[in-house]
Amino acid sequence: MKRHSSNKVTSHEVAALAGVSRSAVSRTFTEGASVSAKTREKVLNAAAELGYRPNALARSLIVRSTQMVGLVMAEWKNPFYTRMLRQFSERLQAEGYQLLLLTSNTETDVDDAVRRLLQYQVDGLLVVSAKPSEALARECANTGTPVVLVNRLAKKLQASSVTCDNAQIGRDTVEHLVAAGYQRLALVRGAPGVLTNIERSDAIRTALAAAPGAKLVADVTGYLGYDAGRQVVAELWNSAAPPDAIICSSDPTALGVLDGARIDLGIDVPEQLAVVGMGDIPQSGWGAYRLTTVHLPVDEMIDLAVADLLARLADPGLPPRPMIAHATLVNRDTVRSSHS
Repeated sequence: MKRHSSNKVTSHEVAALAGVSRSAVSRTFTEGASVSAKTREKVLNAAAELGYRPNALARSLIVRSTQMVGLVMAEWKNPFYTRMLRQFSERLQAEGYQLLLLTSNTETDVDDAVRRLLQYQVDGLLVVSAKPSEALARECANTGTPVVLVNRLAKKLQASSVTCDNAQIGRDTVEHLVAAGYQRLALVRGAPGVLTNIERSDAIRTALAAAPGAKLVADVTGYLGYDAGRQVVAELWNSAAPPDAIICSSDPTALGVLDGARIDLGIDVPEQLAVVGMGDIPQSGWGAYRLTTVHLPVDEMIDLAVADLLARLADPGLPPRPMIAHATLVNRDTVRSSHS
């Protein structure tokens, strides 16, 4: 049987060639469905001859599940998130789901990305380092599409969230720096208004208030990534109140700060300046950097997010919930070990 290459083969044609019913074709391509070995062989042979591929989207209209999870990711400059994407895909595939990815250049694009994913009838949504509007989150809840935010808080949103203990991160970082003798701290953050970064900043301010002689000399936003880090360190070092420690909201930014300090400015790190990152990406442990950073527990965050999403898909009555993973400070060579 010959067909024009542009025409799609239907299950009716496979059934006719195999001499079986259309429902037998459907059962053959449905995992776990009951079909005899003889019938399966007939169907598979006919499908191979015709070049037939089952239509997962069409089948989803029958079972009311696409077995697809939509993922929106807004941050791509940081290898931390590309690792997270790979692990999300592997975990969901192991559970029988496929990942449908859309990117967002800014947080303001998130609603557009989510709406496009909803057009594909995804069963659930993961939103990484961004969050949809309250109205859209409410719309998802009303239509039974569970949403999980990762690395963003879901305050006022009908969505679950997985974040790290930002207060703990702020306290641990300040205590470590102050114990090593640093007293003039600067914060370098990405986009302003990101609640996770605001929480860490507030925790840093609180911890500094309890440390005699230590203070925050700068808190700058809008610097994200290697190039931005290399630029901002010069601005901070040449300011009226230069810091002796810089805390960055991401490791790529911190690596830029580190190269800018050592290569461009000739600063002795860590004697003259301490540098701390966030994320513990593989490059941070490379011999040329040995960056002191906060290890964000990717595995735990993904486990929590996927478990919550699957639980709410199985039981739509379960309410969304906040979940907290615990980060740890990894001390390497960009902070003195102790105050001498």
